[in-house]
Amino acid sequence: MDRLNRFAAQVYGYAVCLIAVITLLISLKSVIDAVFDLSDPLRANGGAYGRSGRPLSSFELYKLESRRSGARDTRYPREPMAVDETTAPSKSQGDTVTTDAELRQLYNAEREERIGDAKFRAMRSLVGSILLALLASVLFWVHWRWLRGITGAPSTV
Repeated sequence: MDRLNRFAAQVYGYAVCLIAVITLLISLKSVIDAVFDLSDPLRANGGAYGRSGRPLSSFELYKLESRRSGARDTRYPREPMAVDETTAPSKSQGDTVTTDAELRQLYNAEREERIGDAKFRAMRSLVGSILLALLASVLFWVHWRWLRGITGAPSTV
């Protein structure tokens, strides 16, 4: 009976060690991903596009996309309106005509928000992955030492 108990204990110990090693490898991959996301937070998690759908990698691209879309917010698409050629668009008519300074301000605000969000997510992932790797390492070490004690003990048959 002692032999069966020792075999069950060894199976349990080796299973925990195997799971700890797999967990450690997965968490190390997450640590590497989080470090890359922290190194370039603008491109982290899906590219350099803001909430408006405009590119945030450079102001020129942002301005081009804003001008191309008629400087309207793409989060709230509207039906295109027929424009009478005798009337010029103005802010009082509901169109959003923006200057370069206003566009630059919108671009900087959206870019900073995107960078802040990406840094927070990457830091949260980094801390969680490091803690998981430490826990897996401790579990492995404890069970491995315990297994060495079981296999080295004399059998009482």
